[in-house]
Parts: sequence; structure tokens; C-alpha cells
Amino acid sequence: MSLLQISISASVFILAVIFLRSLLIHKLPKMTFMFLWGVALIQLLVPVSVQSQFSIFTAAEHISGMYTAPKVISAPESSTFINGTTVIMPPITEHVTAPIMPLKTASQISPFVWVWFVGFTMCALFFIIPHLRYRKIYKMAVPIRNDFIRKWQLSNLLWRDVQIRQLDYISTPLTYGIFRPVVLLPKNLDYDDEKQLALILTHEFTHIKRFDTLKKWILATSVCIHWFNPIVWVMYILANRDIELFCDETVIRKFGENMKPSYARALVRLEEKKIGLSPMISSFSKNSTEERIISIMKIKRITITTTLLAIGLAACVVVIFATSALDKTESATGVDEPIAYSEPSLYQGAITTQIVPALSQGGTTTDLMPHDLTFNKKYDVPKLIDSLMASKYRAVYMDNEIYLRVMMDNTVQISKDNGAVWKKYDTDEVDAKEFAKWLLINDPIPGYSMKEVQTRLANGAEVKHLVFENVKEMYFIIDRNGVQIELVQPEKISSVLIDGQRMMITSAISAQMLKSFYDLLVSNHILSETLAEQDYSERINYLEKNLPNFIVTK
Repeated sequence: MSLLQISISASVFILAVIFLRSLLIHKLPKMTFMFLWGVALIQLLVPVSVQSQFSIFTAAEHISGMYTAPKVISAPESSTFINGTTVIMPPITEHVTAPIMPLKTASQISPFVWVWFVGFTMCALFFIIPHLRYRKIYKMAVPIRNDFIRKWQLSNLLWRDVQIRQLDYISTPLTYGIFRPVVLLPKNLDYDDEKQLALILTHEFTHIKRFDTLKKWILATSVCIHWFNPIVWVMYILANRDIELFCDETVIRKFGENMKPSYARALVRLEEKKIGLSPMISSFSKNSTEERIISIMKIKRITITTTLLAIGLAACVVVIFATSALDKTESATGVDEPIAYSEPSLYQGAITTQIVPALSQGGTTTDLMPHDLTFNKKYDVPKLIDSLMASKYRAVYMDNEIYLRVMMDNTVQISKDNGAVWKKYDTDEVDAKEFAKWLLINDPIPGYSMKEVQTRLANGAEVKHLVFENVKEMYFIIDRNGVQIELVQPEKISSVLIDGQRMMITSAISAQMLKSFYDLLVSNHILSETLAEQDYSERINYLEKNLPNFIVTK
């Protein structure tokens, strides 16, 4: 998924958590919301999605499929002419008989990437500069000589060495540092009030035990990466509040509910008077003190019922809002793996003769290229292409051995049992510049605009490569405009393909195989049964009328 898709997907979950928080913040254990914010951070920072049939996105896809009909665009008839054994569609074919000067390959960075990077940098500086400035001030703190604090610390040892120091600059207690944490206490604090000191120290040590400073850094990182998303900023604010609420709850449960009034009064007395503290510290008092006081006074004993309710609600929210739409792809058993070479055959010798083994054995370029009949996007199959682009697939291919589809995230899936089970396959990447040279020399009649393909390759299109056991190879030209598939094979096989730019059908294809291809489009929700039957009939009628030897009936 792209960064924008990740951000939007996580926003749906964050909104669900915000809604749940507004209703139940004072009724559920605060750990519930810390867990949910943790799931939100995983969504924002880890580009991996978990699929679920109960996901809201699965339901949305199902509803969309029920009520969304593919666009119907009238298409004028186009003419064809035959050049040897190859049927060429004039509007999209450009004859290239000799290599032209290679286009300059430019790994251009999108303006959107630059905008994101500038925003990321400014956001990172927003957090880092105040932190570094205040760290210098915090280092001026001096050790505290107080018997009660010394005894309290000895009875509450942690595995990390914690320093408790005093600083004149601050007016409220705070903690900073992750691996060498420091608790800073203001100089004007009432050090004779041992009850208040115990509450403050317990609060700060709870932050240290839970690595709350590290949590704040992770939250800040998510904000920097998704700075353009206001919902992530809202999450940052609320998650920081909940860190404090969770800490308050822990302190009250440790000292007993009869300490709630004393703890609330301590909060009021220690209300922060100065603003501008670094967001990378955990302080005893934060903004929204009113919410904290209300939460403290409403803290109740956790029961089994409350615990089960919290677990159930959290699980439901995660499953429904934090998972992605269900893909019916399963792990295939007994399916042959394609042979993955670390260096594709594109680099095994001179481009003109050894891009594939068959070429070096005397085969001709034409024998290897399956572009027998191409129906172009603009004139011949606009309905098909529009329906493909409206689906979650970017290309679909079928021959007598495999079914293949390219997903919206450009992953390749293959089925060897007529589409019953699909399996994802890894691809190699090849150099777009070298591929552009090879394409000019070896594929002068590709069935689509050579100039357009060369421009795409020059402007940063990726080229992915897949090799099969029978020496058949596929190259996938991928950019934001779509996917184009180039098939290389030692001998021709019957196949049919749509890839967002064209529909390609090889000679000697059977009517049944073409029908199976349309059935595949229907089963993948690319075409409705009505439109599939209509387009299939038009394709068969055209071939029988214009090219009677092109299709075999069996």
C-alpha cells in the first residue's frame, strides 16, 4: 500500500477509537485505550495489513460490488490489416524496424514526495529542537538531599538506574530519558509533604516502568510520517492524554480509592504554570487537567465483567476497523514454483541474441512474441479496460497452463487450477533502460504504442520479471498509469490478456478458452455476467467474420 492508503486505512480505525473513547473513557480500564492506540501505531508505521472477512472494508467492497455497475462506453468499430501472420490494429501500432537513440532514463522524484519530505522534516524539527533545547536546561539540575526520597527510592528499585534531581527552572515534576531516566522535581515543591511526594514519585516511576517516553517518541514519529493527516494529530493528542490517565489509574489502584481526593488536589496544586515544555517528557501535570480529575474521581474497581467487556470491545474494534478487505487468495499446495533467477536472462549476453535461451538457439523474434491480435484501449475494448481499471486488478492473463492477475499493489498472483486457488509470486526487477533497448530491437510490433512505452520507461516506470520452468518469461511494465505485460516464450501457446492498455489474443485460441477467460473476469468481479456475455459474443462474431482461421471451435 502507498503511504496515503496506509494513512487513510489507519484513519478509519483511529476514528473508531476516538468514538469509543468519547463514550467509555471513564467506564473501561485505561489499558484498553492504550492497547487500541498501539494497534493504530502499528497500522501507521508497519506497511503490513491483516485481512478479515469481518473487516469494514470487506463489507464496503461487497456493497460496492452489489450496487456499482461497470461503465458502458460506446466504441466505434476499427479496421485491421494483416501483416504476415500478425494482425495489427492501426491506431496503436508503430512500426519500428531499427533501434532509435535510447531515451534518457530519469529517476524523477514526484513533486508529492518532495512536499511530503519537506513536511516530514519540519515536523521532525518541531519535536527535536525543543527537546534538545530543554535537555540542556535539564542537565543543570542538582541532586536532591532528602531522607524520605532516598528511602522511597531504595524501596522502589528499577532495573534501570533512575536519578531524582531538582531544578529551579520547572514548576511541575517531570521525567525524561529512556535508558537513563531522570526524574526532575521543582525547587519550590513542598518536600515536607511526604504523602504528596509519594504520589508524585509513584506517578513518575510508573512512566519509567512503562517506557512512556519511548511511546511518546513513537507517537511523534507517526505524526512526522503522516503529518498531512489531521486525524493522526488528534490521535497524538489523545494518546498522550491517555498515557497520563493510565498512569493516574495505576497510582490510585496502588494507594487505594480513598486517596483519590488527595491525588486530585495534588494535580490542582501542581497545575503547570509554564508552557513550551518539550513533548518528549512525561510530566506529572499536563493540559486537560479537568479530564484527569474527572477520570480520577470516577475510577472504580475492575471486575471480571468490566475486563471481559473491555477485551470484547477492543477485539471487535480491531477486527472490524484495523483489518483490510478479504482477498480470496490462499496458499497453494502442490503448485510448481516459478524459477527465480538472481540475474534475469536479460543480462546473459548480447541484447539482440540472448535475452531468452530460445533466441540463442536460432529462434526468431517473431516466434517468441505472442502479439497476434491486439484490440486497443481507445477504439476496440473501452468497456473492458474501464471495467478492469474500476476493479482491484491491473492486469489479467490466461493460457493453457496458468491464470495470472496483477493486483492494485502490483503483486502478481498465479493459479494453476482454473482460478480456484491463487498464490502470490515474487518477481525480480530489471533495469528499465536496458529493457527499453531490448524492446526496441526484439519487439518492433508490440501491439501497443512503442513510443508510449518508451516514454513510460524513461519517466521512471518499473520493470518486473518472472521466469517459469518451461522458459516462458513475463516482463511487467509498471507505473501509475497501469501495467503492461510483455510475454516471451520459446514457442507460441494460446493465450489471452487484458492489461489496462490492450486486449491481446493469440492465434489458434479455442472458443472455449476465450469463454473461460470471460468467466475468469466475471469470477474476479471485473465484468458482470451480462457484459461478459455481450463482449464475448462481439469478439467471437468479429473473429469468425474477419479471421475465420484465427479461432478453433474446440
